[in-house]
Formats: sequence, structure tokens, C-alpha cells
Amino acid sequence: MFLARKRSFDLEVVLDQIMIYFWQYGFRKTGFRELTTATGIKTQSLYNAYGSKDQLYYQALTHYVNITNQCADQILQGEQTADQRLANLLILDWGNRPYPPGCMVISSLSEFDQIDPKLHEVANTLFDHLTSSFMTVLNTMQADLRPDLELSAIAAELLTLHNGIQVAVRDNPDPEIIKMITATAIQSIKKV
Repeated sequence: MFLARKRSFDLEVVLDQIMIYFWQYGFRKTGFRELTTATGIKTQSLYNAYGSKDQLYYQALTHYVNITNQCADQILQGEQTADQRLANLLILDWGNRPYPPGCMVISSLSEFDQIDPKLHEVANTLFDHLTSSFMTVLNTMQADLRPDLELSAIAAELLTLHNGIQVAVRDNPDPEIIKMITATAIQSIKKV
């Protein structure tokens, strides 16, 4: 009888390292050799734990979405003003986590020539959660919003702005410019 060897690494910790590597370098520039170097785990062990490169990529991407959704939920539960919660959702600052700037999902969508249905599904999970988060905050501030704008349209606009900010943060992470963009966007939806 063959007994499986016990793993000597934490799947979540290693998946986080893999997520960071894919996030920084993308799918095409990442192979098992790079992931072995980044994690210190042998190729066969990575393959046994997570499967093929494609499977590993989607696990890392799903891990990213789960972390991002948790971050959005924490923002919603915070004690800040509605304006500050909107700004925080637009930016999604990782704080002291060692994550790259920008959004792994946005980078993934821009890397592939054709949208894989699985990538589309993972991306929509994130986008739907963020839209719902924007709606939650907007519902608390209806009295302050312009009456000519529908909440769902504002939420969709904020999601589009969030995605653009994630590209801007990735390519040129000047926090002052990002703060000005978010402040202008929030001011534009409020009554004069």
C-alpha cells in the first residue's frame, strides 16, 4: 500500500506567493521554474498540490478575488464617512501587505487576446462584488447625491473608474494624483 507524503508547506501561504508572482509578471512570463524559485517548492510538489499551470493560475486569480472581496467587505464595515468608503473602494489600498500595485484581474484581462470563459467568470465575480459594495455605500448617501443620476448607473461608473485607477496605480503609482481623481469623481455625483 502506498502512503501519500505529507505536504511540508502551507497551501494558502504558497498560493499567496504564486498569486503575487503571476500578478507581477503575468501568465505568459511565468512558468513552473519561476514559481519554484519564488516559492522554494519543487515543480512536482507544486504540480501535485495545484495542478497544471492553467489550473494554478486560476486558483491564484480566484485567491486574489477572494482577498479583494474581503478587503471591500472590511471597507464597508469601517467607521469612515461614505465619501471615504467610496474612495477606499476605488483605490483598494493593500496597506502593509506585500502586494504589487494595481489589479491582478485587470492585468489578466489585458494580457489575453481572447477572453477565456473561466477568466470572464472570475472577473465578473470581482466586478459584481465591487458594484454591490458601491451600491451599499451609495444607498447610505442618497440624500447627498444628484437626483438626476440613478444609483445603478453611478455604481457602474464607479466600477469603471476603479478599473482605470487600478491601471493608473500599476503604471504610475503617484498617490496624490489618485487622491485627486477619487475626490473629483465623488464630488461629481453629489448635489451642488
